[in-house]
Amino acid sequence: MATVDPPPLGKQNDVALSLILRRVVLLGTPLALAVLEIFHPQPDSVAEGVEQGEWFFWFHVIQLVLTGFIALAVYLLTDGLEGQAVSVSRWAIAVFAVFFSAYDAAAGIATGFVLRNAQGLSLEGQTAIYETAIEMPGLSLIFGLSIVGTGAWVVALVAAAVALRRAGASRGPFILLILAGVFLMGGHPFPGGTLAFGCFFLAATWLELAPGGLALPRQHSHVS
Repeated sequence: MATVDPPPLGKQNDVALSLILRRVVLLGTPLALAVLEIFHPQPDSVAEGVEQGEWFFWFHVIQLVLTGFIALAVYLLTDGLEGQAVSVSRWAIAVFAVFFSAYDAAAGIATGFVLRNAQGLSLEGQTAIYETAIEMPGLSLIFGLSIVGTGAWVVALVAAAVALRRAGASRGPFILLILAGVFLMGGHPFPGGTLAFGCFFLAATWLELAPGGLALPRQHSHVS
C-alpha cells in the first residue's frame, strides 16, 4: 500500500508560524483593545483633563496602532472564503481603517497633545484649551470621520458574520460578531469599546479553537 510522505520539516514550521501569527493578530488584538478601553481617560474637569493629557495622548497612539491590527483581524476572519458578503466585509473594514484612524488621530492624539502642553498655563488658559479640545469632536468634520468609520465597522462585522454563517459557522459566533459591530456604535471608551472588542475576541476564539471551527488551513469556499 502506498504511503504519503509527511511535509518537509521546514514546511511544517512555516505552517505553524503562520498559525501562531494569525492567532496573535486575530485573538490578541481584540483582547488587547477590550482591556485598553477600560483605561480610556474620561476627565470630568479641567484639572483632570490637563492632568490626564499625557495618558490621553499615548492611549490614542496605542489605539491607532491596534486599529490597523483589528482591521487585519476582521480580514482574517473570512480568510479562505469567497462571495459577496466577504467582499463587502473587506471593503468596509478598509473604510473603517482609514476613517477611524483619521478620527483617532484628530480627536484623540491631537486632544492629548494640546492638553498635555497646557500644564504650564494659567487656569484661564487651561480652561480655554480644555473646553476647545473637549468640544472639538462635536458636530464637525471630525465627528463625520467617526460616523463613517464606526458605520463601516458595523457593516464589516455583519457581513463577515453572514459569510461565516453561510460557510458553516455556528450561531454563537454569528451573534457575537453582530454584537461586536453594534456595541461600537456606543463609542470606543468603556463600556462600548470593551463590549465590542470583547465580543469579537469571543467570536474569534470560538471559530479558531472550538471543535469544528473554521481555523486554518481553509480551502477557498464560495459562500454567496
